[in-house]
Amino acid sequence: WRGICMQISLLIAAVAAVAAEPPWYQKTWYPYLFDCSDSADWRDQYGSECTAHSASECDVETRSACPQTCGLCTPSSPKMVIATPPIMAAAVAFLFIAYLYVRIDAFPTGAEVGLARVDELSLKIKSGARQFLETEYAYLAVFVVGLALTLFFLFYLTEDENAYTIALSVSLSFVTGATLSASAGWWGMMVATDGNAKTTAACAGDRANGVPGSLNAGLNVAFSTGAVMGFAVVGLGLAGVSTAYVVLCSIYGDDDQALVMQCLAGFGFGASSIALFARVAGGIYTKAADVGADLVGKVEAGIDEDDPHNPAVIADNVGDN
Repeated sequence: WRGICMQISLLIAAVAAVAAEPPWYQKTWYPYLFDCSDSADWRDQYGSECTAHSASECDVETRSACPQTCGLCTPSSPKMVIATPPIMAAAVAFLFIAYLYVRIDAFPTGAEVGLARVDELSLKIKSGARQFLETEYAYLAVFVVGLALTLFFLFYLTEDENAYTIALSVSLSFVTGATLSASAGWWGMMVATDGNAKTTAACAGDRANGVPGSLNAGLNVAFSTGAVMGFAVVGLGLAGVSTAYVVLCSIYGDDDQALVMQCLAGFGFGASSIALFARVAGGIYTKAADVGADLVGKVEAGIDEDDPHNPAVIADNVGDN
């Protein structure tokens, strides 16, 4: 899902970069936009004075004097032509997540199928996962703030014009990307740990009422909970990068796409940094817990594999999530 999100983001950036040269108002990109002075019909209808200017010259003064021709020749917001589709896609992703939550809520818990012990162990895993993320994000917050300040000073010292604005834009883009990436990780962890007990219950079945469980029933639960994380990454990524693009275009103008893309790169940098740390930290954590559980539990204490009496087993399941 991260790969899909990055590809869509790069596609948005590529379209915006190509649209920067030639200017926005070319027939190639917007067939319904062209120089008013090229149309004899419009000249006769609205007068030569209002049609003598080009589309890119429809400034505030000209727009107030010639509102009809300026409205027909120039888009009200060119940046929204690029940003609207991904924002709509993000909205669809969030709506689908809401549907998935309703679907997941309908699946039975361990207590509902006579396996209350499963819910107890799931709560322990979720509590451990919450503590792990809180500790990890505390360290990552220091990293994000430090790197954001580094980016700010680097761009502030190297840019010739608008140094402060550019440096602030890059650093804030970085922080925004990192925040949304961390939010997606927290979101996915919480729904994954909630789905643990329900997946087990679906596989076990309701023995009291004679309802058999199956591997396919457990897969349906697991796939639904996993899909929440996937669509959360895509939805937050699309909404974040599109919003950041619109804000940057509003600051630097629609024509200066090179500068907009330079500042927007900070968003991807921040999101990728948190994703990298989350993947590596989670892998190291679960492997350390797994080895510790085996060495201490099975070798020294003689406890069975994956026995919940061994605290390292709970930690191992936290890392697996």
